[in-house]
Amino acid sequence: MPIKPGITVLGAMLGACKIHNNVELGEKAADKLFELDPDEGGYHVLLANMYASASMWDKVAKVRTAMENKGLQKTPGCSLVELRNEVHAFYSGSTNHPQSKRIYAFLEALGDKIRAAGYVPDTDSIHDVEEDVKEQLLNSHSERLAIAFGLLNTSHGTPIHVRKNLRVCGDCHDATKYISLVTGREIIVRDLH
Repeated sequence: MPIKPGITVLGAMLGACKIHNNVELGEKAADKLFELDPDEGGYHVLLANMYASASMWDKVAKVRTAMENKGLQKTPGCSLVELRNEVHAFYSGSTNHPQSKRIYAFLEALGDKIRAAGYVPDTDSIHDVEEDVKEQLLNSHSERLAIAFGLLNTSHGTPIHVRKNLRVCGDCHDATKYISLVTGREIIVRDLH
């Protein structure tokens, strides 16, 4: 490459390598990322998820151990949605928002509708929990909470704009497309990359 790729390009490349199961290239991208930003736990998690997708469990364990030894943690996912000039923040798995019960109930009902439309949850990167819990964990990702809040609190025809501090996982990307389809709403999710 005539221009050396930076963190943004390398992070996108690592994400693409996970999606397309290109472990060899993904490892090269990860090595460069670790040189440029050794304290960012998110890239380690993405590498571990790539290994998990390829059923390379020994390498998953090595990455997790390395993270533990270095004291690295993944930054919590946070999604923002603005409603009537007020920004609402949602964190993955959080139930702190005043409308949390309503949001989670809405997401559960919405899950039935998007599955009927053809959505199939991708639980490959979630481990160490029962199969039925995996889908609940996906449903509690911050962008889904923000999308549900937006749908519940805006009129039909109003686009939903969500900003996320991390990369949107592949499953949430697919789920968002189906949510848009079944609700007839324009949903725009902008992530870190």
